[in-house]
Amino acid sequence: MASNKGLSLFFLNHNSTGSPPDEGQLNAAARAHASRQARLKYMSARPRNLKFISYTPETMRHGTDSGPFTQPDDTHIEERQVPAIADTDCGGTDPAMSRHMSSYPLRPAGWDPFDSFTMSGMGRDEHLMLYYAFTNTWPQFGEFESGRRKFAQSWLWRTLESPAAFYAGLMGSSTHYTISCPTASIQNRILVMGLKWKIQAIRAVRSLIEQHQSGSPRGFSNSDLLAIFVLAIHGSMDLSDQPEPHPLSPLATYRHMHVYGRMKPGKEHMNAIYYIVEQKGGISNIDQHAFGFVLPILDLLYNARLDTPPRYPCSRQLKPMAQEGLWTPDLEAYQKLKTLGECFRPSPDASLPTAPYLEPKMVKLLEVMAETTVALDHYCRGGPGAPDSLDVLANNCDWASHAILSLPPYIPLAMSRSDLDQQPNIGSTTILHEICRLCTLLYHDMVLLPSPPHTGIKLRHSTRVLCLIEVIQRKDPIEDLRAFDFLTWAMVIGGIAARFTKLQVSYSKLIKKVARDTAWELIHPRLKRYIWFNPVCDEPASIIWFQAQQESLSE
Repeated sequence: MASNKGLSLFFLNHNSTGSPPDEGQLNAAARAHASRQARLKYMSARPRNLKFISYTPETMRHGTDSGPFTQPDDTHIEERQVPAIADTDCGGTDPAMSRHMSSYPLRPAGWDPFDSFTMSGMGRDEHLMLYYAFTNTWPQFGEFESGRRKFAQSWLWRTLESPAAFYAGLMGSSTHYTISCPTASIQNRILVMGLKWKIQAIRAVRSLIEQHQSGSPRGFSNSDLLAIFVLAIHGSMDLSDQPEPHPLSPLATYRHMHVYGRMKPGKEHMNAIYYIVEQKGGISNIDQHAFGFVLPILDLLYNARLDTPPRYPCSRQLKPMAQEGLWTPDLEAYQKLKTLGECFRPSPDASLPTAPYLEPKMVKLLEVMAETTVALDHYCRGGPGAPDSLDVLANNCDWASHAILSLPPYIPLAMSRSDLDQQPNIGSTTILHEICRLCTLLYHDMVLLPSPPHTGIKLRHSTRVLCLIEVIQRKDPIEDLRAFDFLTWAMVIGGIAARFTKLQVSYSKLIKKVARDTAWELIHPRLKRYIWFNPVCDEPASIIWFQAQQESLSE
């Protein structure tokens, strides 16, 4: 929170604790003052022939106005929320007027969070980007409606508390707008403005860091942390077109993962976040409404890219979804709960030895991933008892994400294929354990915490899986039928992840040996005894299988 001695950018209700008011309401006196001043300046400076515009979801996507509206009667200006004032051209706002009047899109009969900030000097683009963040980006986070509302309100307050957070917020919103509204007529202008806001945010953050390094008694505030957080997420952006190797999981767009997957977090900013959180006494001692939900997710995404364990402890407690009353499995779901993941469960009566590929540490994790997959399938099918929203799955998905990313490799990642061939102490069982871990990571990246190909996660893990399968096939003949079926599943999962990459041909050669004598209708039920999500896996797997069969027949 800015000091009372400084010039505040916005009309805010100062709070000595540094936390936003519970209800997120603006100071009543400030609102009245802003309204009076705005009306006086508006009445003295307004041009003639005004055209009032408003934004709808459709017009926001294309960057166009919804057309002129009837000018409101002067006597009711204070009682109404004044729509944006602009020329018919999106970029034609009068700079003098933009200092006095808010050029922002409005929700019909809704609360405009920027109504009291008419004197802040924000222009049309700033208002549009803040509105876009408040209505599109921020509501993606938090669970259930109340959590999303608290998150959006908290980020609004933090964004308006300091120049660094303000410009970082504008830059972040412009990035989301660029990806989500690629056909907007204002696309190029927003891109340019986004770069300008990023420079301004970086300058403001550098100033904060210099003050801190010079021994200033002022510590990092929550708004400072927010600025660095946003800059870290938007370190760089990959807008290249890369084909998806499989249909998208519903969780691929949940929490805007399809957007954040195109962004590469900046290492320097991530280190700054870790440092500030540590200085504040850990993740439990920061503003939970603003960061308690998103910092752990950023930690997961960042370390998933690096193939390193998360830095923060797991913030989730595992919950049996069916027993929590959030999901009531129907008959189809009950049947899938019995079969999905069956090959990853130990024999209930210990009559069979544990499968050679199954390491005890993986049992619980794979069980949770299988149950979550069945719940996700029920959500997609709909019907009685289905989860109402993906929020129901978020807790266990995040728990599984933290668990699989925290699991250390069974074989050092630096080992090459030749190294493995020359290591007699690394047996087939260890290699099978590592293949299981890597394929679980691939499934996690495809279904539970999906990322686009831009992250390189699928390519990295599928490269390793291919290498290990080739090594184990050279080491020992696979005589255990369970291990043979498991490797077939691993080939298919790796093959899906490697589609449209340089590895596609190599996987096809592996699968061809198995597909030659086995019809898809026979192998498909066997694959579903591991972890398998039909909407994501079926289509690409069947294509890979049929292509491999055709190649084997043509030889």
